[in-house]
Amino acid sequence: MGRCHNFIYLLMLVGILTSCKKEEKGPFANPTQIDKYFPLSQFLQKSIDKVGDAEVVKEVRFNEESEIVDFRMDSLVWRQELDFFFQADINKASLASSYESIEESGLLIHRLKPAEKGTIKEIKVSKQSGKIASISILSVIDNLFYNSTVEGLIKMNDNEEISSYRLSGNQKVWFLSNTKLFVEGKVK
Repeated sequence: MGRCHNFIYLLMLVGILTSCKKEEKGPFANPTQIDKYFPLSQFLQKSIDKVGDAEVVKEVRFNEESEIVDFRMDSLVWRQELDFFFQADINKASLASSYESIEESGLLIHRLKPAEKGTIKEIKVSKQSGKIASISILSVIDNLFYNSTVEGLIKMNDNEEISSYRLSGNQKVWFLSNTKLFVEGKVK
């Protein structure tokens, strides 16, 4: 019985020593996020942080109706206004090989490969003097019952702060008339 107790104590000691090993703990990695393409969400968030609370003049046109509003945008409102752009971030593991990237003088283009499926067809990032000048996005959804095309454009100032944003879209649902939407915001 003594040998059995010694063996159990030895196992417990080994277990305690190996389980008390200190490991470095870092934040959990998001397995669905990758860093293969332009980091759209991170760049937009940094730009929102830079511009802070800003006064914006926004024009909205829905078919033939038009409205112009003047309002102040904090970081939460910026995030809501630019939701289309945040949702267009293609740095997802499921899209890791879906886009071809072309870089030419001052322009980075991520274009959906012909055989791939995705709503974001193209992202263009233009640079001037090494800084982001504009980001444009083309989104297309096309099936038997529904067709939607949205083009988005964000322009930046020399400090890579948002100076204006624009969305223009066209939607067609089977048996319904065409719907046109245009939104443009300019920082004062």
